[in-house]
Amino acid sequence: MVSAAFTARAAAVLPEQPEPVAVLGIDEIRRGRPHWTWNVQRQCWEVTVDRWHVGFVDLAGGQGLLGQVEGCTSTIVTDGINQRDEDWRQSVRFVAIDMCTIFKSAIRAALPRARLVVDHFHLVQLANQALTEIRRRVTVQVRGRHGRKGNREWNYVTD
Repeated sequence: MVSAAFTARAAAVLPEQPEPVAVLGIDEIRRGRPHWTWNVQRQCWEVTVDRWHVGFVDLAGGQGLLGQVEGCTSTIVTDGINQRDEDWRQSVRFVAIDMCTIFKSAIRAALPRARLVVDHFHLVQLANQALTEIRRRVTVQVRGRHGRKGNREWNYVTD
């Protein structure tokens, strides 16, 4: 009931199409738990509400969240982008994503002229994970054993 009221109010005040954006951000978010129903014909459980959603954000302008689609597949992301008109899609010059192949293939299909960039959070996270793996490997070589709880070089360090 609250969701329906919110949707009705948002539809009344938001424009049909957002303003064109130069830098589009795409990322998945988790919203609660999935909902399952039994499909009698196929004799299997099917997801009726997916817990994963994909959000589209204006990263260079002030529009914020542009839209959100349920699910996290390449087809769903492509369809979400293709809901916008051709002029809007042509205005997108850069798309910031995490290192998700689903997003990469969707962008290549829906926005072939846009340049893909990886957001800095995920890039730094990947670099930290690589450094931790190297530090642990060197610890095993130097100490001749795995690290222990108190060994600073064995802990995952984020700063």
